[in-house]
Amino acid sequence: MPKANKFLFVAAGLFFILMLCAPVLSKAEGLMFSSNDSLVAKRTSYDVFKATTPVFKEHLLIDFDLVLWDKNHLGYIFNVSDKNNSYSLSYINTDNTSYLNFNIDRVSNKLKIPLQDSQLKKHKWIKVKVDFNLLNNTVTLYIDNKRYQATDLDFGGELPGKLMFGKNQYYTEVPNMAIRNLSVSDNSSKYFFPLNEWKGNAVHDADGDAIGFVENPIWLINDSYFWKPVYKHQFNEVAGLNYDTLKQRLFVYKTDSLLTYDPQTGLSSSITYKNTLPVKMVLGKSLFNARENKCYIYEAFYDKPYGKTSIAALDLNTLLWQNIGKATFPEQRHHHNSFFNGSQDSIYLFGGYGSFKYYNTFFRYNQSKDEWENVQFKGDRINPRFFSASGGAENKDEVFLFGGYGNQSGNQIIGGKQFYDLYRINLKTHTVKKCWNIQPEKEVFVPANNLIVSADKKYFYVLCYPHEVAKTSIRLYKFSIKDGSYEVVSAPIPVTSEKIETDINLFYNNKGDEFYCAIQEFTNPLNSTIKVYSLAAPPVSTADYLAAITPKKKMSASLLYIAIVCIVIVALLVLLYLWRKKQQPILKPDIEEESDKVLIPSEYRVKTNAVYLLGEFTVFDKNSRDISYLFSPKIKQLFLLILLNSKNGKGIGSKKISLTLWPDKDVAKTKNIKGVTFNHLRNSIADIKGLQLLFVNDTYVFETDDTFFCDYFVIYDQLNNASAERDQLIDEHYDLISRGGLLSEMADQWVDDFKQTYDEQLMDALSPQLDKLYKEKNFKLVLELSKLILHIDPFNDNAFKYELKSYKTTKGIEHSKKIYDHFAQEYSKSLGEDYPISFEKALQ
Repeated sequence: MPKANKFLFVAAGLFFILMLCAPVLSKAEGLMFSSNDSLVAKRTSYDVFKATTPVFKEHLLIDFDLVLWDKNHLGYIFNVSDKNNSYSLSYINTDNTSYLNFNIDRVSNKLKIPLQDSQLKKHKWIKVKVDFNLLNNTVTLYIDNKRYQATDLDFGGELPGKLMFGKNQYYTEVPNMAIRNLSVSDNSSKYFFPLNEWKGNAVHDADGDAIGFVENPIWLINDSYFWKPVYKHQFNEVAGLNYDTLKQRLFVYKTDSLLTYDPQTGLSSSITYKNTLPVKMVLGKSLFNARENKCYIYEAFYDKPYGKTSIAALDLNTLLWQNIGKATFPEQRHHHNSFFNGSQDSIYLFGGYGSFKYYNTFFRYNQSKDEWENVQFKGDRINPRFFSASGGAENKDEVFLFGGYGNQSGNQIIGGKQFYDLYRINLKTHTVKKCWNIQPEKEVFVPANNLIVSADKKYFYVLCYPHEVAKTSIRLYKFSIKDGSYEVVSAPIPVTSEKIETDINLFYNNKGDEFYCAIQEFTNPLNSTIKVYSLAAPPVSTADYLAAITPKKKMSASLLYIAIVCIVIVALLVLLYLWRKKQQPILKPDIEEESDKVLIPSEYRVKTNAVYLLGEFTVFDKNSRDISYLFSPKIKQLFLLILLNSKNGKGIGSKKISLTLWPDKDVAKTKNIKGVTFNHLRNSIADIKGLQLLFVNDTYVFETDDTFFCDYFVIYDQLNNASAERDQLIDEHYDLISRGGLLSEMADQWVDDFKQTYDEQLMDALSPQLDKLYKEKNFKLVLELSKLILHIDPFNDNAFKYELKSYKTTKGIEHSKKIYDHFAQEYSKSLGEDYPISFEKALQ
């Protein structure tokens, strides 16, 4: 195949592949509004058609999902206006009854629609459809498909789409609300806004075009992907934790009191027991019994013969402890599973680890005999293991058991492995059925204690992490009950698991539709810290979140064809140009003529494992993918702080990082937020080869090899090489230095020293080149270098002098005089005095 044909074939093929690989729009998550609880300037205002206001004819249909949870305020859902009137949908709660009102603003109320309390929940989405019939002068509202109509309006056949949600030009009152899946249309046009942005003020339609603008947005996708810390408490004694499914609250039981935390209100309290806790807690394991509203606390094992109460129940209504029994096991059962049967009158225990063995036996507590009795199960065999997750299945008498770590024999001496299998256990028939077994290709993990089955019974959620790593991270996973296919559906949470007592639990709030990750980290058997994080449901997969933060515009079929034709034409022209150029003889330039030694800077020299700090901050991974979007402001600051300090091989101390990035916080209190930020950083750089983050002697440093490229490092080495020729800097690295200054977009104070050193060294290297290049009559390059120096030092006399002289030669004295006058004016404005060098003298 001829080269030209090959080129066209490859170009067209690549284009098709790129189009086919364009990511699908991520699932809509929604926009939450800052409400009357905030200052007026901080309330949310969403202008749907900020760029251009369309005019809708005959019909205007506004369709969206709405969630309301406000029982205190008056507020405006949306407002649409023309030159004569404005119309609004507002909300109010009076006499403990909530209403939606459709109004002709400042004229009359046309509809008053009552809402049920069941509709006013933070995660209860209401379907809202508003049909403006512009010909019949009616408005029809559908609230969860229930129809309401208002008549005798006066639209005049058309209505501009001046549509505002929340705070608007007429009203500042905003209720506690959120919206998603907004559609605005008439008979001939339709706009759809998924509202799946993750940051910023621009609102894009389904095609990726920025159409609207929102002030003070709260993008819900972040609450569904990033875990939010909501509770933390340190204990100098053994304490346990569980979840009250009746009141939807977390509670911590200590030896003398009960601590409660309500995630909905954010309030915590401490209540002293009516009598003494009779159990000596070692691991503090427990089960919540919703039928009795009691928490059963038990210890499976004591190092020494105990003979006292090992199982007790706390009545959460009376706060009275009840002795249940003294039964224990002859060995410890670390990270076992425990659950009630369907009627919640029997406690079962499975698996665990102790005395160098993994276990797979089922035990049921017999209160009348006060013993754990071995129960034989039929069906599929479960290999001995610990670190499994269990949780209720669809049938109340069944539980699921997933994953774990162990081996076939149960003997630890032969080693262990991770299991990725799911079992359905029937506690009524005492049977076990294996559902599936999978083998992840790259990941290695075990689940935390418990799993949560989705409302549609098709999936289960579980927290997973590599348990053998002391300082690691945990994420939420979503598994298909049918076949075991899975996806990661949250950002990571840093976890320190240095002690086997460390315990992690997953809970779910049915009222608030939130997951809670409760982590109890032990530093020794008596001292622990309980941390609780929340995540809004439904959670967002990592793939969907990455798609949301890198929105791609859709391309219509017609535009696709046009683009292909353009590529073919451009390819032909390029090939024709190259062919003609090959046929022409190479001529040496006349020594008296101006040299063409002007290097056009390429956009990026290297696009694999590369970091660009000069000009716009840009990062490419091992697959040449631009991953700059992964570096949020704080992650970017941390990355650059370590990277810049790693050039000399010294790195930067942990304390200095805290003082630099969180100057307003006490160093000791930055541990958690710093850990989270480091964890995000490690994820961001995971796919960059040749760059490794090390922590040695309380110092962080990046170790790099030849695989890794950094433009600043290249220039730094050249500038600090005493034997390097300055011509090389221009000849070989002009494409890098011409991109711009060091981190020119960052205004952080700690960067200033690096910037100043770089600028001074670069100017010292470039300034002598001006005279040399001018004498060589390379005026174009003189102009480029002059502009580069003046960008660093706006009033550099030497660079300005050569800029003027070069312009005089290339564009004439008049143009040179205009440049001088503008420079002198800026000099006077900035320094408050006249520029001391005359035009004539500057040209000498």
